[in-house]
Amino acid sequence: MDTVIGLGKAGCAIADKFAKYPQYNTYKLDVDLPVGPRSFALAKQQNIEDYEGNCPNLASFFDGVEGEILFVVGGGGTVSSSVLSLLKQLKHCNISVMYIKPDLSFGGATEKLLDKMVFGVLQQYARSGVFERLYLVDNKQLEKVIPPTSVKNYFDSLNEAIVSTFHMINVFNHVDSVTDTFSDPPSGARISTIGFVNPKKNDDQMFFLLDNVSDMVYYYGYNKMKLEEGNNLLSQVKNSIIKKTDGGVRVSYGIFETDYEQDYIYILNHSSVIQGEEQPSTE
Repeated sequence: MDTVIGLGKAGCAIADKFAKYPQYNTYKLDVDLPVGPRSFALAKQQNIEDYEGNCPNLASFFDGVEGEILFVVGGGGTVSSSVLSLLKQLKHCNISVMYIKPDLSFGGATEKLLDKMVFGVLQQYARSGVFERLYLVDNKQLEKVIPPTSVKNYFDSLNEAIVSTFHMINVFNHVDSVTDTFSDPPSGARISTIGFVNPKKNDDQMFFLLDNVSDMVYYYGYNKMKLEEGNNLLSQVKNSIIKKTDGGVRVSYGIFETDYEQDYIYILNHSSVIQGEEQPSTE
C-alpha cells in the first residue's frame, strides 16, 4: 500500500495517522481543508447530490499517484457522496477502500441516508471487482474492543487502533514469514474487516461483525527468542485456531518474527456477501 487518500473528516484524520509511517504517501480531501501539496479543499455544496455532480477534476492533485492505494472515507458526512466521482479519477490504480461506519444512534435522517447509500454502493462495486477490496470498520463495534478512553481522546483512540492494526497486517503481507499456510481468497470474497486477538483469552476482537465469513487469516508476531525457544509454539498456534473455527470457513495463518517483547496477533476476515442485507433462509 503506497498511497493513502482520506476523504472527509474521518478519512483525513486516519490519513494523518498513516502519515507517521514512512511507507505511505498521504493525501487529504475535505471542505474547508487548509490548502497544501497533498491537501485539497473541496467546495462546500448546497445539496448532497452536488458533491458528486460538481466534483472537481483532480488530475493535477493526483499527479504521480499510481499503484496500490487505500481510499478512506467515513459514512454519514455530506462530502462522502462524492466518493464515486473521486474514485473514477483513480481508476488507473489498484484501489482498496476503507469505509468507516459511524455510530448513528443519535444521527439525523440525512446522515443515516448517506450511510446507507454509500455503504451499499461501495459493497456492490467491490463485489463486481471495481475495487480490489473493501475494508469495513464499525465505530460502534470498535469502541467495544479497545481500552476505554476519555471523551477528548475518543476518536483519536479509534483511529489509532484502525491504523496500527491495518499497518501491521500490511507489513506482514510484505515480508517473509517464518512459516505460513496463506493462499489467495476466492475472487468474490472482497468484503473484509480487520481485528486483533487477545493472546490470553484467545478472543477475536473484530472491527466489524461480518456476516457469512468465508476466510479467516491470522498473523502471529513473536520475537526471535520465543521463536527459537518455544518448542511447542506451532502446535499452540494450530490448537488456538482450531478451537475457534468450524468446517465451513477456510482458515490460514502466518508466523512472523518481530522486534517486540510482546506477542501480537492480528486477523483479517473476508466475505462475499453484501453486509446489512437480510440473507435468504436455508430451510
